[in-house]
Amino acid sequence: MCEFNDSAIEHGQQDIEGLSPSVKAYRYSGMDDFCQIISLENDRLYGSFRVGGKAKARASGASWEGLKDHSITLPQTEDTLQFGSAQRPMPIRTFHRSRLADDCNRQNILDERDNTKNTPDEDYSPEKEDHSEHLIFFIEPTTFEHDFINSDPPVGTNTFFNPKTKILIVKMLGPAHEQATVAFDDMLKGALEPMGLTKAIQSWGSTEMLAIDGTRKKADGGWGPRRPPPNAPRRPTIILEVANSETYAKLRRDCQYWIDPERQEANAAIGVNLHTKRPEISIDLWEWSSQTSRPINRTHLTISKKSDGAVYFDPDHPPPQVVIPFESLFRRPAQINRERDIVIETQELVEFASMVWEVQFEQDKE
Repeated sequence: MCEFNDSAIEHGQQDIEGLSPSVKAYRYSGMDDFCQIISLENDRLYGSFRVGGKAKARASGASWEGLKDHSITLPQTEDTLQFGSAQRPMPIRTFHRSRLADDCNRQNILDERDNTKNTPDEDYSPEKEDHSEHLIFFIEPTTFEHDFINSDPPVGTNTFFNPKTKILIVKMLGPAHEQATVAFDDMLKGALEPMGLTKAIQSWGSTEMLAIDGTRKKADGGWGPRRPPPNAPRRPTIILEVANSETYAKLRRDCQYWIDPERQEANAAIGVNLHTKRPEISIDLWEWSSQTSRPINRTHLTISKKSDGAVYFDPDHPPPQVVIPFESLFRRPAQINRERDIVIETQELVEFASMVWEVQFEQDKE
């Protein structure tokens, strides 16, 4: 059982800031149970994007019970943890694997709740589902080191861990999320190609980075110079964070984490938010101001698609683009004529958004 002192509670407020009020919290009880929870919660989250496929299956006579199994409520016992007087008490779940297995074997879960209904899905609505992509686990630092650092972590997740608070925040990565990460990497390297610097950068991917304050976090992407200047740390200088959310607070906090000199050492962080219900993507570029000791938003733009398929930007003037300062990426000034700030132009942003939407809303074509 995790014990929390005053220091843990104080730091915990910072850890959970920006998370959805509906985020679920569990006591960690081993990697097997952890993977089971992730599997079920991932289906709960990204299964909502397959509603069209479910309807199609019902029309063809497929079993709805088999399709609906993943939306069951996880068996749990609860108590609460409260971070400060301003925070809502957070329910902490204890995962019971045996009870979960029993529930998964039931033929008709919803009929047991109300045997007067003729069809188990008659009140089903995707809008009622919880779309939080995060989960919280409370785990001892020694257990985290054994299960997550010294062992292969589960795929399809990014993590943040604070040993002071024993809080592990897990972000579940869906298909659109991963598509955005890959497409942004291609877009950045494409912008470097005219300068002949594509091979001059190192891609860090989702490498876990240990921060100055002892926390550990995985970004969705990261890039830095392949050969850093003398005495410069071998770490990513540009970070990418992708969120699949209707809110912006957690993504903003994640970006600011990477550029805060008391935590990480990135020069800039790019946040990409994929709206869950409509083709809309927001892109922000954050840097740290040494004068004010606060993060600064250097770029903010939103890409949306109208019902007629037209893509538009907000703002649309001047021509939308994302500009990454050359020195921020390479830790040195531009030295020759072809070296300049890295500019991702409007057309590249349109293609990036289109690639993500094709994956994110693929079921609409069914």
